[in-house]
Amino acid sequence: MSLPRYERYKDSGVEWLGEVPEHWDFKRLILLASINDDVLPEDTRPDFVMEYLDISSVTPGSKMLATASIKFDSAPSRARRIVKNGDIVVSTVRTYLRAIAPIIDPPDNLIASTGFAIVRPRQDCSTIFLNYALQASNFIEEVIARSTGVSYPAISAHELGFIKLPIPQLKQDQESIGLFLDMETEKIDVLIEEQRQLIELLKEKRQTVISHAVTKGLDSLRAMKASGVGWLGNIPASWNVVGSRRLFRMRNERAWDSDQQLTASQKYGMLFQTEFVELEGRRVVEVIQGTDTLRHVEPNDFVISLRSFQGGIEWSKLAGSVTFHYVVLTPIKAVHPPFFAYLFKSMAYIQALRSTTNLIRDGQDLRYSHFVLLDLPLVPLEEQREIASYLDQKIPQIDALMAEAQVAIERLQERRSALISAVVTGKIDVRADMVKPVMSATQYSSGFAHQLLAAEILDRCNSQRMGRIKLQKLIHLCEYHGQMSEVQGDYSRKAAGPFDAGAMAGISKNLKKQKWFEEVKEGERYVYRPLEKRGEHKKYLAHWQAEMPRIDEVLSLLGNFKTRECEIVSTLYAAWNDLLIDGGSTDDASILHEASSAERWHKSKEQIAPERWTKALHWMKDKGLVPVGYGKHTRHAAGQIGTTTEEAHEPA
Repeated sequence: MSLPRYERYKDSGVEWLGEVPEHWDFKRLILLASINDDVLPEDTRPDFVMEYLDISSVTPGSKMLATASIKFDSAPSRARRIVKNGDIVVSTVRTYLRAIAPIIDPPDNLIASTGFAIVRPRQDCSTIFLNYALQASNFIEEVIARSTGVSYPAISAHELGFIKLPIPQLKQDQESIGLFLDMETEKIDVLIEEQRQLIELLKEKRQTVISHAVTKGLDSLRAMKASGVGWLGNIPASWNVVGSRRLFRMRNERAWDSDQQLTASQKYGMLFQTEFVELEGRRVVEVIQGTDTLRHVEPNDFVISLRSFQGGIEWSKLAGSVTFHYVVLTPIKAVHPPFFAYLFKSMAYIQALRSTTNLIRDGQDLRYSHFVLLDLPLVPLEEQREIASYLDQKIPQIDALMAEAQVAIERLQERRSALISAVVTGKIDVRADMVKPVMSATQYSSGFAHQLLAAEILDRCNSQRMGRIKLQKLIHLCEYHGQMSEVQGDYSRKAAGPFDAGAMAGISKNLKKQKWFEEVKEGERYVYRPLEKRGEHKKYLAHWQAEMPRIDEVLSLLGNFKTRECEIVSTLYAAWNDLLIDGGSTDDASILHEASSAERWHKSKEQIAPERWTKALHWMKDKGLVPVGYGKHTRHAAGQIGTTTEEAHEPA
């Protein structure tokens, strides 16, 4: 994205800022907004119910997380700042800096911690501009420089108000800058969210690969048998199941004088405590070596750490010692440690461990008495080696992809921060770009485009008539009639019309992940229940300004139709569009034959009365719902005999 500079600049007189546009002012924050002017009085009724916003409930990147409903008499003493719509909350404690968020449509009685400064823009200052100005890296660095204190450096409201900010003289220019940044940061946020979703999918894949390998083996065609153990399920016929005492015993050997102390870490595995301190940059409590509180660890031992219910049984490749808080396991029979290192990290095993106690909580100690409650698979030693070798090759590949996605997130966050800082300090001029909609090279992925389109359809058309099949037909028609290049559907000719099974599976999962809608099976059909963030998808629709009129056209015509009616129209549209792509005849007879015959589509199409096809085709022409040969040809699925759950007709 290439953007121009302003015509003339002047020296700001501030080293960190440099030059600012000639027609901009340079004002202290206290002249642009009030700070902490609205607080709860001490005589507030004890039963007053507030929505409390704690210091940890705002994340870097302008997001307010969930609040907690509590009464005044049981609220912490720091719950005092009154927050209103249009305010900006700014963390003043250095530990949480960059936790800055605009407050839009807040819940009633929103009260924030005194760890926040509540900045309320004055009449001549744009809220949207000031929000971004307070996120600029230079402003945050200035806050850090002015913070005082040793343990928890913080800045006072008085000192915060003295920080100077560059600002356009005209509120109209301030609004233009804010709107520009809204659109551009939303596009970057979409890309960040896509990478985060990719990481979650890769984490799931990683777990699936590990769990399948250590409980089913590598040969999918081999004979299986019931293990008799719930968490294992069926296992290869050549495997057995034994009590964990048969494979591991507890090592109670006192630490040797030469032992270095070890730390069990899920992040790094087993490592020397000195290395852990160096990697993490923080101190840990050290124990005087040689006392009875330390236990010896040998290479290939396993250490049950404090968080083993979360997957913290760690394989040690080192000799050393650990404190009595840890349990040390040593193999006593046919155990290839790398195999069990993977098994103990599998989600099936971790969940089984959790079931051994009803006292699960973060940091709950897992003892040897819990460990021995679970039986373990007895796998031939050579096969253990093969499985571990396979996972040693496969898992680093997945980890590398996750690392790449994390790097992409960090780069996008840097790009977001740099863009905000450049725009709010006047280094680039965005006014001309706001005369017309800003277009950028940013593109939505097919997966996000699908879930965004589905959310808009459900937000506008969800009713008793809406199910998975109708949703798919409306997505298909919106994509092709709106010529939405980012959706990239891959449709097969199925019993109920064009269907993209992969896309619909992704939509179901990601609508719930975004907290927009949840797909639920009710009887023979799927329905969509709105979730708490329904409607928040609309902030991404500005990206589709060119396509929205045709999306509106499709939804206004078909939004209230029954499922079968949507199926007929979608099938006709796809068949007609395919004929245009192929260069074939598109007279009524050709279109009807292409859409309704078992030979060309699916045998179920011949169950629909011919007059319904004809009536629907004439209606489409009358309403202007006419294809132009856009996009991908539907895929023929020759020899289709029956229907799957996804393909089956839903009740109208």
